[in-house]
Amino acid sequence: MITAAAPSVNGLSSFSSVWAIIEAAKSGAADATTAARGFLPAVAKAVCAGTHASGFVIGYAVVFPAYLVARTIPHNNPIVFGLADGGRAGLDLAKNTLQPSPQSLISIAATPA
Repeated sequence: MITAAAPSVNGLSSFSSVWAIIEAAKSGAADATTAARGFLPAVAKAVCAGTHASGFVIGYAVVFPAYLVARTIPHNNPIVFGLADGGRAGLDLAKNTLQPSPQSLISIAATPA
């Protein structure tokens, strides 16, 4: 059963109730600030751990099968030579894309649009 406090004659009980509400709001704001400060590092740690795990899984899923295939193919055959040449060509293209040489910049500039 809910009971209401009897109203006072001089209004002091209503003043103390308002004061209690203000103090509760201040306390709640302080608790919320503390909780938020603890929440952000936890989220950052979870994102970092998820990113690391994703990178590990992708790296393992790519490297392990590639290594397994590389170990099963004999070394002196046209497939291995083609894979090596393709790898070198891809590496050269990546290097030229990231840091183009002055000669390639000149040829790009001289090409009509």
